[in-house]
Amino acid sequence: MAVLLRSEVNILSFDLDYIRQTAEKLLELVDHAESELSILLVSDNRMTELNSIYRHKDTPTNVLSFPMHDDEEIQREPILLGDIVISIDTAIRESTEKHVPLENYLTILQVHGLTHLLGYDHERDELEAQEMASFEKKLLAKLNSEYNDPLTI
Repeated sequence: MAVLLRSEVNILSFDLDYIRQTAEKLLELVDHAESELSILLVSDNRMTELNSIYRHKDTPTNVLSFPMHDDEEIQREPILLGDIVISIDTAIRESTEKHVPLENYLTILQVHGLTHLLGYDHERDELEAQEMASFEKKLLAKLNSEYNDPLTI
């Protein structure tokens, strides 16, 4: 298993090892312990750039996911699952607004990004949004997170 973690943000008030360990545990929980996952931490400026290019939305967002496989490949292991990009600026802002510690909120963002890499998409329809939220809650519970409100609710 390989979790590749890189930060473009210089000032970090949290432990990068925590993010890596959470990602490794998540891969185990979704039966992809041998798969590869990349996580990139960026600023709002960089996230706005990526969101504009790939989603045609000229604003930052909290997390983007870029799958590196097709639906058939995801059933096999190991594979390159894809990339999760998290805006630290947005994560700090949202975690403060929601009164959730930053590390816990980063876990929620990782779970959300991973569920997208696994093929879920809450924007397709309400039923899939509910399924995705349920799956995210289960993953957060298995991580023993006291903050288990998924982003899709």
